[in-house]
Amino acid sequence: MKKVKIIRISMLIVLLSMLSMPSFSQVKIGLKADVGLNNPAFNKDALKVENLTSYSIGPSIEIILPFSATNFGVEAALLYSDNRMTVSQLKEGSWKDNDVSNRYLNLPVNAKAKFGLGNLPLQLFAAAGPYIGYLISGDKISVSEIGDDIKAREFQAGANVGVGVELLKMIQVGVNYKIQFTDNYSLNKPDWKDLNAKTETWSITGTFYF
Repeated sequence: MKKVKIIRISMLIVLLSMLSMPSFSQVKIGLKADVGLNNPAFNKDALKVENLTSYSIGPSIEIILPFSATNFGVEAALLYSDNRMTVSQLKEGSWKDNDVSNRYLNLPVNAKAKFGLGNLPLQLFAAAGPYIGYLISGDKISVSEIGDDIKAREFQAGANVGVGVELLKMIQVGVNYKIQFTDNYSLNKPDWKDLNAKTETWSITGTFYF
């Protein structure tokens, strides 16, 4: 029930942001996706984290207010995000692999500016803003040294900064830099701080507007 409420609130925020804009604004709705580029740096004697992959996909809305030289507005999306990694634990002298996946529902809301390039059918854009994420489902990491299962945190928050190019007013491709303000796991042990570190990640993004 709590998850359904989070989804409804997120969708309401996106809808209200659209309705609050003047009628002369440019509104586009589309599908957004991104693929993460980072690999984890965590590596300890009893535990290794490798092969980190992540992707996100979901609906997006762009609302641009036309100004003289620069088109400025907001962009919001509701993204299903899947983060996967291989966790290897040393047991009885050999490494045992376990695939771990955490799935979040993320809501990024960015301020966005576009810059035209003369008569060319493309524009440059820059976007920045906060995001929040809610854990839909996640796998536990069982570590014998700790004596308990490590669970992914239910709530995440951070900020995005991205740049890219728009082709034919429909296709946007760019690079996004995400800074996470919250911890990844409910773990508070100094020896395992790397696993719970706040992360900074790069991703390639693509959006198709109808």
